[in-house]
Order: sequence, then structure tokens, then C-alpha cells
Amino acid sequence: MAKDPSKTEKATPRRRQKAREEGQVARSQDIPIAATLLVTFLALLAYIPFSYNILWEYFRYTFSDPIYLFPEENGSFISYTIKVIAILVSPIFIVLLAAGVISNVAQFGFLLAPKALTPKLERLNVIKGLGRLISLKTAFELVRNLLKLIFASVVAYFLVMKIINDSFNMSFIPLNHEVYFLLKYTLMLILAFALISIPVAIIDFVYRKWEYEENLKMSKHEVKEERKMYEGNPQVKAAIRKKQRELAMMRMMAEVPKADVVITNPDHYAVALKYEKGKMNAPKVVAKGKNLIAEKIKKIAKEHDVPVVEDPPLARALYASVEVGDFIPEKFYVAIAKILAKIYRQRKLLS
Repeated sequence: MAKDPSKTEKATPRRRQKAREEGQVARSQDIPIAATLLVTFLALLAYIPFSYNILWEYFRYTFSDPIYLFPEENGSFISYTIKVIAILVSPIFIVLLAAGVISNVAQFGFLLAPKALTPKLERLNVIKGLGRLISLKTAFELVRNLLKLIFASVVAYFLVMKIINDSFNMSFIPLNHEVYFLLKYTLMLILAFALISIPVAIIDFVYRKWEYEENLKMSKHEVKEERKMYEGNPQVKAAIRKKQRELAMMRMMAEVPKADVVITNPDHYAVALKYEKGKMNAPKVVAKGKNLIAEKIKKIAKEHDVPVVEDPPLARALYASVEVGDFIPEKFYVAIAKILAKIYRQRKLLS
């Protein structure tokens, strides 16, 4: 449950990443328990025939030829015993370790969170500690543990009673049959606890996931502040964009005196073109604008003796289809060539 009623917004990706770095993940401790019990049952079911043969050989060797009673042979017998124990225990240990790791990784993936190991002083706060004792989480834990205890007790009672009833008949059956019954009821007990643990683990995981999402929730103010922190203050960003536009405008206006011609609407649009024969494949738009910007372009052009040609259709078409810094499309070649040719002729006459 969210600690603050104002925290109504879902956690942002950055908030989730920060929580993960601190070791906060949705994790159920019952899932590894259920997985371990179920894997133990399956592993023993497959492993018992193999282990039975090993134990049979071990006891046959031990009781048929008790050479280990001689002190000089103790070393070889002890090493053989350790070898047998290793063969019997190692596979089960590896399988259980893998089950524990996989069941945790399946919940929240691989996680290395050094921050989670850092001591936190607020955990020593007595008042907060008392608050945690009477929280919804504590109530859920209590109910869950009571249910687990009740179910486990019921299952254990019926199985133990069954074992006690059958044990009276074991005195009349061979030893290998007694071992069979013992293994049978051990497997039954493990399977029963595994089947009990599975629904408990599912319920616990659903609750942990819900609790995790609730604890990560943010207030609208926190979301806004985080956006400012990582994406920048909107006012600052607006000021930066304004400054960038001003600098771009200054650079564009600085190119107008270098233009060969400015084509105008004449009142609303102005497009400045530059062409260097042998260096450019086509004329390039070095500046353009409308209304006040168009007036400024024309003013600068007149101050620097750049020809201003009135051609409303061509000015509108160039303004709409060509960006500053781009070369004009082929469809404008003829019209622009005529204008530039006329300008070049006038310059020759003046010179």
C-alpha cells in the first residue's frame, strides 16, 4: 500500500531502476521453497535407484569384509566412505542449488545491488519499527504462516498416522521392504509439502508484486520533479531553444550579403540564393523568411547591393519546398537561370 495518499502515479522507469539498484524487487521467499521441495521430490524419484545400488555395494563391502577394523586400513576405508557420500550428496546438492537460483532469477532476473548491503540508520528508528509491526504486510505474513502451519500439520498428521499403522507390520517383512516403505513415505511427505507450497507461493508472489508496485508509486509532484531533473526545466529548455533560434537567425542573416539574388513576393516572402559556378551543381538557398524576417532579408540585401527580384509565384514555391542550406530542385533550374543570367548581364554592363 502506498505510504502517502498523494502517491497515485505509477512509478517511472527511472524510479524502478533506482529501486532495483537498491535491491528493491518483487520477490517471494515461498517460490524457492516450493521449487526446492518439488525438485527434491523429482530428483529423489529419479535418483533413488542409482543411490540404492551405491549404498548396497557400500554396505556389502563394509559387512562382508571388515578389513577397515585394522588400523593400517582405516585410511582407505575413510576415503572410500567420503567418496560414497560425495557421490550420493553432490548431485542432489547441485540440483537444489540450481532450483534455488533459477526460482529467484525467474522472479526478478539477475541482480547485483551493493547499495542493499549499505547500513541505513532509518532502520534503527524505533517508531518506524513499531509501525512495521502493525502494518498490512505483517498481518499478511501472520495469516500466511498460520495457514502454512495448519496445512502442514494436517498433512503431517495423516501421513504420520499412516506410517505408524503400517510400521506395526514391518517386523514381519524383509529389511529391503522396510527401506522401500521408508523411502515411499518420505517421498509422499515431500510431495505433499510441495503441493501445499505451490498455491501458497503463487498467492505470496501476487501479493509481493502488488505491494512492490504500491510502494513504488509516486506523487504527481515527484513525477514532475523527476522529469525536470532528467529532461530539463521546461523554462530553461524554452530559453535554450529561443537562444538557438536567435543564433540560427544571426547565421542566416550573415549569409544574405553573400547571396547573388533575393527573390521576393514582394511583401510576404523572401528567399536568398547563392551560386558559385564550378563549385555548386545548383543554386543554394542561404536564407529565407516571411513577413518581418522577409523585410529584414530585403533590407540587408539592399544595404549590400544584392539584387532583389520580385517573382511572387517563384518566391512562394521556393519558400515552401526548399530549406535553408539546400540546393534548389531541378524544376526551378530554368526560372532561376533566367534571373541569374539577367543579373550577370547587368553586372557586365555596369562594369
